[in-house]
Amino acid sequence: MPADPPIPAEAITAQLDRILASKGFANAGRLSRLLRYVVERTLAGEADQLKEYAVGVEVFDRDDKYDPRVDSIVRVEAGRLRSRLDEYYNGDGTADEVRIVLPRGGYSAQFERRSEPLVPPLVSEPAKPSRSWATWALVIGAIAVVGAIAAWSLGGRTRSAGTTIAVLAFEQYSSSGEDESVAAQITDGVTSELARLGTLSVVSHTSAMQFAGVRKPLREIAAALDADVVMEGSIQNNPDGIVVSARLVNATTDRKMWVENFPGQTSDIPGLNRRIAAAVSAAVRERIPAR
Repeated sequence: MPADPPIPAEAITAQLDRILASKGFANAGRLSRLLRYVVERTLAGEADQLKEYAVGVEVFDRDDKYDPRVDSIVRVEAGRLRSRLDEYYNGDGTADEVRIVLPRGGYSAQFERRSEPLVPPLVSEPAKPSRSWATWALVIGAIAVVGAIAAWSLGGRTRSAGTTIAVLAFEQYSSSGEDESVAAQITDGVTSELARLGTLSVVSHTSAMQFAGVRKPLREIAAALDADVVMEGSIQNNPDGIVVSARLVNATTDRKMWVENFPGQTSDIPGLNRRIAAAVSAAVRERIPAR
């Protein structure tokens, strides 16, 4: 089978503009600047020059004393960019023909064509003979029962989800790209698990991530996200695995109201995310009455 023809530079540039105009990148200055830089340098045939030091100086305005071993800004922002691109292609960019990817272990961009075709719209079948009154009665009855169950379930969830929580980016203090990846997975995973539990209203991951690395009072961050509770945390390695330290801050009082450590293994991050989310949900419900 012949190889696919290369993607024209014009199509890649158009895709870059489409991504940068999306809601996930429109207000993400540093991530947008990083994405544009790596794409333009790759298209210019300078992928071999996209080293961590060069990116730190050219994109993040580091001076000639910049030491990537001490300052991990490029690795951290590259990890955030990969996550943001995944979110884009799982959302607004699902149908885009061109994919821009930043593979782990480097800073040059890769360009791919969408591998799976869109599912064609369903063709409506010819109208069938009308159903009998007895059949329609059964259908209407079933719809009524399902609607009643859904209304009861939704009502219960609305009452229990009156408190809003924002999960900020978990911090890690090593220069390891693996630790950076673990921190990103846990931040995203805990956010998703809290939303899945349905006991709290959860600020979207994309909205919360705009404050990653931003040094502002948590009260201001909570106000910007319209959150009652802010969750922050950190990850540390130990000989037996990792320990996640999770903290909850009451946005009204700007005081920590709960702290807990969660030991775990990087081989079972989903299980660790579920444990953290369950404990956080219980702690919030215990300390903040549902509105």
